[in-house]
Amino acid sequence: MSDRQYEPMTKAEVIAAQRAWAKHVTEQNVEELLALYDFGSPDEPLLFKPTLADVIRLDQDGARSYFVGGNPEYPNDHGFLKNNWKQVDFQSAVGPIIKAGGLGYKDMGHYTFVNAEGNATRADYTFAYHKLNGQVLISLHHSSLTWFPPVDG
Repeated sequence: MSDRQYEPMTKAEVIAAQRAWAKHVTEQNVEELLALYDFGSPDEPLLFKPTLADVIRLDQDGARSYFVGGNPEYPNDHGFLKNNWKQVDFQSAVGPIIKAGGLGYKDMGHYTFVNAEGNATRADYTFAYHKLNGQVLISLHHSSLTWFPPVDG
């Protein structure tokens, strides 16, 4: 059992955390981006399945590798931030919703990443958030490319 003291938070704080996440992605600021995640402990690790990867990450090294690449333990990581994203738009299904017990939020929807050339990549996301020491943190992040059925032609 964890001795971590989770704190109440508001929907507005979660939306602010999402905006900060998008800002750090577009600024390619990996340190500030990683600071938005709660890497927890071996008993309560971060659960992170990135958009363009098939390996679930449980720690900061795995998350960093996804965002910037260069880690031989994750040879297929090429650095998500190197895509030169200029815009990230969250489109929540219903907006962040409070979790049972009131000490966390969850959100699911689509987000769209637009690069410097104007090319858009749409992905589906699920995030879970909690608040520790006054900071809203991501405790679960699952993302995958949006599946579109084939068009019969």
